[in-house]
Amino acid sequence: MTATRGSEPVDPIRQTALGEIMHGGPVGHADLDEIADKLWFDREGGRDAYVRFGVLLVLSVVIATGGVLGDSTATVIGAMIVAPLMTPIMASALAVVTGDAWHLGRSLAIVATGVATAIALSWLLGIASPVVVDASTNSQVSGRISPRLTDLIVALASGAAGGFALSRRKVSDALPGVAIAISLVPPLCVVGVMLANHDPSASMGAMLLFLTNFLAILVAGGGMLAVMGYGRVAFAERHAGRRASAVVIALATLAIAVPLAITGSRVAADTRIEFAIRSRVDEVLRGTDVDLASVDAQGDLVEVTLEGPPDDGVAVARDVARKIADAMPDLRVRVALLESEIVEIPASA
Repeated sequence: MTATRGSEPVDPIRQTALGEIMHGGPVGHADLDEIADKLWFDREGGRDAYVRFGVLLVLSVVIATGGVLGDSTATVIGAMIVAPLMTPIMASALAVVTGDAWHLGRSLAIVATGVATAIALSWLLGIASPVVVDASTNSQVSGRISPRLTDLIVALASGAAGGFALSRRKVSDALPGVAIAISLVPPLCVVGVMLANHDPSASMGAMLLFLTNFLAILVAGGGMLAVMGYGRVAFAERHAGRRASAVVIALATLAIAVPLAITGSRVAADTRIEFAIRSRVDEVLRGTDVDLASVDAQGDLVEVTLEGPPDDGVAVARDVARKIADAMPDLRVRVALLESEIVEIPASA
């Protein structure tokens, strides 16, 4: 016996496929049209979709830039919810999966325009602002200029969650959470603000974080849509163009995989260095009153932050610097000491 889903027959046996279980049933032409209407701006007709994107982008950039300048986490989170960049990136992922070269080019053009606008506007706001932003003291900047392996993992999971939520009506309410989990507009604002503050190194680090997130969304989001079967439906509709579609997918996948592999390799290398340094620092700190606060590796620069009393802390900090320099002479090492004081208060006081 064959059940029906709308006007399309559904074979109950095929429901056991992983993608169909995740989607809630086989993907049909109506499903493809529905998600395409959500993601491809030209499907709506007119200019309303572009106006919405432009207005939300400008507002999110202003909010995020204000959060970066004021070092306000809550403000930056608000910008993440408003930011519309996730839509054209997921539109690019759908275009890759369905082999639609025209929509891929159009969606990537929208992303590129959005990126350029965000950097330029945040740069102008940074120039106009009297606030001097220091990458070492501003948490909104320091947290976005050194991508880590965890950032890559979060970006991949967020991309997959975005693809899943877009394809399921009852899960679409989770999209704001996905927007918060992955950072798109804030790192672009850090790029502009730090260019305005004459720190190109911090700008490059923030741009690397954006590219990591962007590519991860394409890979994971597109992968989720492919697993669910959107590509299969698209190919079934266009038998004559199937070979061309496969070429588009292969080229797009290669273009995404190469820089993502480079980014992932760099992030993994920094993470390995941090683990190695932590073990060496722990050896020096054993038996002292000094604690390790953080280790931050970015290329050949390593910053170690210690916390402890000033009397013993200075000597321990020097020992830590020597230990790392002897073990890893190719690295540039900075050791900072956050002075703390322990005050014992008697219970009877």
